[in-house]
Formats: sequence, C-alpha cells, structure tokens
Amino acid sequence: MKRIILIIASLLILSGCVNNEMGDLRAYVQKTKATYKGKVDPIPEFKQSPPYAYPAMDIRDPFKPVVDIEVFSGPYRGPRPDENRPREPLEEFSLDSLRMVGTLARKESEWILIKDPSGLLHRVSIGHYMGKNYGKVTAINEEEVTLVELVSDKNNAWKERDASIALSD
Repeated sequence: MKRIILIIASLLILSGCVNNEMGDLRAYVQKTKATYKGKVDPIPEFKQSPPYAYPAMDIRDPFKPVVDIEVFSGPYRGPRPDENRPREPLEEFSLDSLRMVGTLARKESEWILIKDPSGLLHRVSIGHYMGKNYGKVTAINEEEVTLVELVSDKNNAWKERDASIALSD
C-alpha cells in the first residue's frame, strides 16, 4: 500500500514539472518551416582559371644547393675530433653547466678551477678538454678560460667555434 501511495505522489510531483506554455517555440518552428520549405540554394558554379605557365624553367631550382656537392666528394680535410683520445671528466657536461671559480699558479704553471654541476672541483690547464663539443682549452687568465669547440654541421663536416667561461661570483 505504501508503495502505491509513493508511486502516485511521484507522478503528481512530476506532472507539476510539465510546462504547456511552449507556444513561442511552436510559433518559431512553424515560421522557420514556412520560410525555407525545404529549399536549398544551388551550389555556386566554379569558374575555371586559365593554366599558369611557369616562366622560370631555365633558372636554378631554389631547393637545390648552390654548390655542387659532388665536386667536394674527395676525402674530408677539415678539422675533426680525435676519437682515439681518452675522454676527460669535464667532457661529460655541457659548457653552460660548468663554472669557473678561481685560478691557481705555481712557479710557471697556471691552472683554473672549474666546478661541475655535482659541485666537484677540477683543475684545468691549457690543452685540457671540457664540454660535450670537444672543447680544447687554448688560453686561461684570471677572468676567463677560452677554448675552441668542434661542432658538426648538417653536411657532417666539423667547424671550429670559439667559446669561453668567465669567472663566477
């Protein structure tokens, strides 16, 4: 009995949610149907363009290299890294992660102190290597260390690039 009363009460509550005042919606739908009546405008006609004659057929292709690569197909004579040389500890790090923190001098020997990202100090002099691009130390002074890196280009050739690390505060 309680179940029947609960069902009847639910139906009465739900009937109150129905709104029969949708006259404005029905009027809009009838107006829209009367306006268009299922008619669709035809697709516009496509106008054929005249073919284009490319006048630069005798000019160099802009997507081909200016220099004929086959001319230089002999053995590569530029700089290249020494692959047989044992790698030094500072070659594991990129140059921007290394910091110069000081200098040392004893008699005629000069060194700089380089701190790696883990905080370990390294003593470096001219001829040592550091950085991921085969950077060889060429000069040191109290303000900075100068080195020459070997960087590979898109043609698998190597180019020298100057770099330096300045003394950190």
